[in-house]
Amino acid sequence: MVCAILLSIGSTAQATKTWVSGNVGNWSDVANWGGTALTTTETAQINAGTATVDTDQTIGQLLMNVVTGGTAVLNINTGANLNVSKASAELFCLVKTTDASVTTVNHSSGTVSVYSTGYAGTGETRLVSSSTTLGTATYNLSGTAVLDTEILSKGNKTNTAATFNATGGTLVLRNMMYRFGLISEGAGFNQGTAKLEMGAIDSVKAITFGNGTNSMDYTVGTGGTMNFDIASISSFDNIVQYGNYANTAGATLQVDLLGGYTPEVGSFFDVWTFSVKSATYNNGSGAFATVPAGWTSAWVDTNADTFTDTLRLTYTPEPATIALLGLGLLAIRRNKK
Repeated sequence: MVCAILLSIGSTAQATKTWVSGNVGNWSDVANWGGTALTTTETAQINAGTATVDTDQTIGQLLMNVVTGGTAVLNINTGANLNVSKASAELFCLVKTTDASVTTVNHSSGTVSVYSTGYAGTGETRLVSSSTTLGTATYNLSGTAVLDTEILSKGNKTNTAATFNATGGTLVLRNMMYRFGLISEGAGFNQGTAKLEMGAIDSVKAITFGNGTNSMDYTVGTGGTMNFDIASISSFDNIVQYGNYANTAGATLQVDLLGGYTPEVGSFFDVWTFSVKSATYNNGSGAFATVPAGWTSAWVDTNADTFTDTLRLTYTPEPATIALLGLGLLAIRRNKK
């Protein structure tokens, strides 16, 4: 019985393999991991060197720079996919830095998935650990890359050395950005697509993309895209912003209707609101450069304090569409006669 218990403990323990310090090479080369390939449940640890994900990989967890003073680079640029899928209540740390260490992730193609089905809220892409203030971590999202994660977190609210820099690609948030882990700090989400998933409905606490003057003010820059899913009049993606300012000028609005849903003419959806509607704080502004046919968007004042606090999408099919519908109904009536 004792042996069985010990074997059970050994089989469930989270093993770790460490990248050979200073090595530059492909993830699939087992020599870079000390001679043995990673299993799908193990933790990959990169403290120093440059690793390139060259084939599809599934691991339990990824930690970078868990020792002081390391310089670690992870490249995901070959079209290969990386799945970080540890099934436990523990938060994932895609990037974790300690004092005086430097970590960079260059992600320009392929998909990085940091979540676990059935464990809502446990897939965290964390740029720095919550306790450090000196480590530097940068996540560069570009090209055709996709970062699909439950949570995107800067690590702690005072750290300014954590940067999420998106100049392309797609960021998919299934849950939230932490209220005190928002990633702005001069980084830009000026291209690519910011997308919420329907699973995030009613649980998105805060989200930001680019060029904020502080950790509470946000802009979706020219060339960026905001993508909202709408399933019904009461079920749609929404952002609740803990902040003072938001601007969508120059960005592209994309609306995906799910499950065959077609809104009634004049239906509106408040997809971006401030958590506290107050004239002291709220100022949403900026017209989208591109809006899908049949939709209008505007920042509106919902509490008559002269400050815009809500981004409202309204379904307003073009007159030509309504006219065609009318002609179709008229034809049906004539046929019945």
